[in-house]
Amino acid sequence: MLAATLGLTSSAQTSLAPPVPIPTPKPLVFEVVTIKPDSVSRGWRLQPTPDGYTGTNISLYKLVQEAYGVYDSKLVSGGPDWIDKDKFDLEAKFDPAAVPNAKDLNYRQRADMLRAVLADRFQLKVHFVKKDFPAYNLFVAEGGPKLTETPSDKVTVTVSGPSCLHKRGGVGLEQLEGCTMGALADSLRYPSGRTVIDKTGLTSRYSFELHWTPDNTPADSPLAGGPSIFTAVEEQLGLKLVPSTAPLDVLIIESASRPSEN
Repeated sequence: MLAATLGLTSSAQTSLAPPVPIPTPKPLVFEVVTIKPDSVSRGWRLQPTPDGYTGTNISLYKLVQEAYGVYDSKLVSGGPDWIDKDKFDLEAKFDPAAVPNAKDLNYRQRADMLRAVLADRFQLKVHFVKKDFPAYNLFVAEGGPKLTETPSDKVTVTVSGPSCLHKRGGVGLEQLEGCTMGALADSLRYPSGRTVIDKTGLTSRYSFELHWTPDNTPADSPLAGGPSIFTAVEEQLGLKLVPSTAPLDVLIIESASRPSEN
């Protein structure tokens, strides 16, 4: 009886249908890409759209910065002599059927997709090397942060999801709404003169206004006598910038060609 039972069990197992393979989702790519020389624009623009990406009067240099998320000029090296001179108009679009899936991509994921466009149309070849640079680490100061958390319904939402809104900006002024600490660290790179690395551990989105007196401000300027960026960050935001050295990725542009015809 035991042998018969075992035989039935074995027979039942061998008659099971093989598992149905789960199809691998097709990676999102730009289905149609148009690049042409720009001849009339004055300002430049580069941004995601609901169905792709668009750029006007944009150089290859700025396209590389966007595609690889490297906006600090000291972290980009090499390239042809026309990389920041020749300007182009760009239109990159998804397959219409893929647009609903594209809504799940954040800003960085959409920008990353430009890498394949640059490799195909500009024959761009790059690599990264590590190099130590002076930097600042951004920490929470003694006494805790002085930040206003932004309610989720007040955070600006674009086609790439929740975004940091620069409400006001200029010399000695930064007003941000719904921003992460990473976005704040990026905005502090210019007035501090170094890459700023977020070490706060704060994960919410915040709104704040920061006022400071830039270095070399004339004595008769309305900004004269105000706090330095370092004092302002600590007194107004409850954070602090601590000098450090950090190994940063430097993007080396090996070669590139003017874009192929559409």
